[in-house]
Amino acid sequence: MTETTRVSVQQKSPRLPKNIKILVVDSNPNHRSRLKDILRGMEMVDMVSERSSLHGLLEILIQTPAHIVVIDTNSGGDEVFESVKALRAHKAGMKSNYVLMGEGLTQDHVNKGRAAGIKAYLPKPFDIARLEKVIIAAAPPNTFEPEAVKEAPTGDPLKDTLDKLRQVTIFSGFSDTELVRLLRICKTKNFKADTKIFQEGDDGDSLYVIVAGKLQIRKVIDKKEKVLVYMKPGDCFGEMAIIESLPRMADAVAETDCTVIEVHESVVNNNEDVLSLKLVRQIAILLAKKLRSQSR
Repeated sequence: MTETTRVSVQQKSPRLPKNIKILVVDSNPNHRSRLKDILRGMEMVDMVSERSSLHGLLEILIQTPAHIVVIDTNSGGDEVFESVKALRAHKAGMKSNYVLMGEGLTQDHVNKGRAAGIKAYLPKPFDIARLEKVIIAAAPPNTFEPEAVKEAPTGDPLKDTLDKLRQVTIFSGFSDTELVRLLRICKTKNFKADTKIFQEGDDGDSLYVIVAGKLQIRKVIDKKEKVLVYMKPGDCFGEMAIIESLPRMADAVAETDCTVIEVHESVVNNNEDVLSLKLVRQIAILLAKKLRSQSR
């Protein structure tokens, strides 16, 4: 049995929207796919759809409403502004807020965008922190939860989680701010004992870091299941699959109830973000240590 835990970070940061639906319009399929992966990793985002052009956009919004429409300037040049005006003139299009994304955004873009009703701007290149701010700025008011009534403190789950992460080698050089951001863009998962985190042959698109509990890496050899590695808090596993884009080579099984951080490949491969580069460096150090230990 698997349970995904969302750690609240609102105690020390502005309120965040929830269950945001986003439509990405970008003529470049690689850019479109990458942006989708990053957005899907955000806690506040519920669904991300895509279009390669502005053509037929209104019909899409009528069928599948979106809170935010992110349009890249390469999808139509100045036609973007006229399209947004036309969309906002329709009841279905008026329900969305629009973000203009692109390289070399100028004051002229902003002026035209303001006249067209564009809500926010996302210059390229951008990092995850900047993207988060733009999504929050463009999110409709009804997507934000009302302020919660403060109750008597019963412990601080965020502080407890950060304390555990500080004890994990791969996160030892991260500041509290970076760890909070990491929790926003990654998933904290709880597994019961004897539950498989993944099995041999599964597509590998995430690495995992053990925060609490114990795991085993198992493999069937000569028709017998054998334990290859015993893993404890602070250990990292599954990293080779996302580095080489290969299927999993063994099973990862919870030996006891455990908690892991799941880091998706889109987070690791975002070389425009300092946090991602830091993660890559820590993973490289971890792999080097593993190779040295295996060569002895």
